[in-house]
Amino acid sequence: MEQTNRSSSEVLRKGYSDEEVSSIYELARLHLENGQLAKGEAILDGLVEVSPDFAPAWLAKCYLSLMAQNLDKALFSARQALRIQPDFVEAILFLVACLMSVGDFNSAGTHLGEVGERIEAGMVTDPEVIRLYKAQLIRFQNKVRYPSST
Repeated sequence: MEQTNRSSSEVLRKGYSDEEVSSIYELARLHLENGQLAKGEAILDGLVEVSPDFAPAWLAKCYLSLMAQNLDKALFSARQALRIQPDFVEAILFLVACLMSVGDFNSAGTHLGEVGERIEAGMVTDPEVIRLYKAQLIRFQNKVRYPSST
């Protein structure tokens, strides 16, 4: 995941350098990857307090909220990540997942189309992001074809 660009003075005001913020984020990810969700979430909550414009932390919070089926919180977190980094493709795809979960297929389809265009134009080349896009596209197509499926 990408790190957002922030002015040094903004971060230093809170007492953390960009490197420290990135290290704290990596610690949170490590806990999440090892199944220690509560620890990871606690670290992320603290991270967005000290560095509210660190988009990857908001994206991780979105992921946790989706897993807990707290869709309002997930939508908020995805939108926060996109407010900070409007071109954050992973955040767009997580927003798509949230929108489909709340039944807003029109908006989800619009965002999927935007990401698809970026992929076709060669602006997105990360295989993991492309895989996530394809998974969301299939989910979207299935939801539209078979609206009663979960």
